[in-house]
Amino acid sequence: MQTRIKWQHFALTLAGLAALWWSAPGPAQPALHDVAALRGQVGRFAGAPARLDPQLVVPRCAAPGFSWARADVVRVDCADPAWSLYVPIDQPAGAASPAAAPARPAIRRGDRVMVQASGQGFAVTLEAEAERDADGSRIALKTSGGRRLVGRIEAGGQVVIAR
Repeated sequence: MQTRIKWQHFALTLAGLAALWWSAPGPAQPALHDVAALRGQVGRFAGAPARLDPQLVVPRCAAPGFSWARADVVRVDCADPAWSLYVPIDQPAGAASPAAAPARPAIRRGDRVMVQASGQGFAVTLEAEAERDADGSRIALKTSGGRRLVGRIEAGGQVVIAR
């Protein structure tokens, strides 16, 4: 009889603990930022419609900061919790880029370009891939054979091997 009572107490204790465990609230879900409101804030900053997926999940930010990442991309930063978001914008045809925005590079990472190397009495052209976005008039390139080059962008987008 004594053993049976102990097992009943043990079983009731386990059942009570299980009930408490299942009824306890789980970890609090983070509050989410209203994506439609964020799209509006980016649009007001840029002066043009923002392209932001309505299904995007972003933690709530009390005071997001806005800056230009490129002529057609706005960077949104949050300090607490820390996150950054790059939002493309639609610019009307013929619209000038904002003054604060850097010019879009003529050659971007992954672009395939024809490169010319020349000297007295010869000229050689080959195809290469841009390793990074153009930095002013210079561009880092990689040939199909894996050789790395630095080219200079000249008028008309022509790339020549820098000497």
